[in-house]
Amino acid sequence: MNRTLSPPKNPASLVVAATLDAPRNRPYKQVEHLASSTGRAAEIAAPADARCAFLGSKEFQNMGVEAEQALAASLITRTFAPHDLIYLQDDDADYLYFIRSGYVRLSYLMEDGSAVLCGILPPGESFGELGIFEGGTHCDMATAIGEVVVAAVPLHQYRQLRERHPQISAAIAHVVAKRYRAYVELTRMLSLKTLAARIAQALLRLADGLGTHTLIDQRSYPYVGAMVTQTDLGLMARGARSNVNRALKTWERDKWISMQDRSIIILNRPKLEALALQEDF
Repeated sequence: MNRTLSPPKNPASLVVAATLDAPRNRPYKQVEHLASSTGRAAEIAAPADARCAFLGSKEFQNMGVEAEQALAASLITRTFAPHDLIYLQDDDADYLYFIRSGYVRLSYLMEDGSAVLCGILPPGESFGELGIFEGGTHCDMATAIGEVVVAAVPLHQYRQLRERHPQISAAIAHVVAKRYRAYVELTRMLSLKTLAARIAQALLRLADGLGTHTLIDQRSYPYVGAMVTQTDLGLMARGARSNVNRALKTWERDKWISMQDRSIIILNRPKLEALALQEDF
C-alpha cells in the first residue's frame, strides 16, 4: 500500500522494545476479560453489509464482494493501548487480525531472551496468518505501537468462511507465502557481516513495508516515520542503538538520508543497497 505523507511534526513517544515493557503488557486473552472494567478490547461486531474497505493488502482486495462482505460480518473490533501485547509467541492462534488504525510491531524472541524485530505493519495489513493457517501457534509476538484498533476473525469463524468462500483461503495462502518470503529475507539480512550493511537493509526493509513517501522539491522519497525508533532498527539489525545512531549520523552527513522530526527520509537508496551488495561477492 503506497501512501504519500509528510513526516509527522509531533511524534508520540514509543516503546523502545516490546520485551522491555513486559510488566505493563497484557496478552490478548487477558485483555478480553478486562473489557467491562477498563473499556479496552471491547468487542464490536461489524454490520452484516459492511465492507472491508480498510484492507490494504491486494490479496484481500481481490476476493470479490461476496467474500469480502462475509469476512466483514465476522469481524470483531478491539482497541489496544500503547505497548499492549496483542499475542505472545507460542500462544494458540485463535484469531486472524487486520489493522484498522495504528501500527503493530512483530518480533521474534530468541532463546537467550533477546528480540529480533521482524517488521512493523501499517493500517490495512493483516497479521497472525501463519498460526491460523496451519491451526497451530503464533511464531512471533505482536505488540501495539501507540493506540491500535484491530479487526479480528475468531478461528472457528475463519474455518467456516474458508469452506464457504475459497477466495478467503486463497488470499490467506498468498499472504502466508509473502510473509514467509519476508522472513527468509530477514534471515539473509542477519547473515550480513557488517552492522552497517544490516542497518541499511533494515531501514530499506521497514520503508518498503510501511510504504510511506514524502515530497521534497516535487520529488517523492520513501521515509520511515517516528513509529520506528533507532532501537527498532537495532533490534532488526542486531546492533546497539548507539551504533545505529552513529551510522545514521554518518549517512546524514553524506546526504544518503535526512532525519527530520524523528523521521528518516531515504535520499539515496542505491548507496544504502550497495552496502549489502558489496558483501555478496
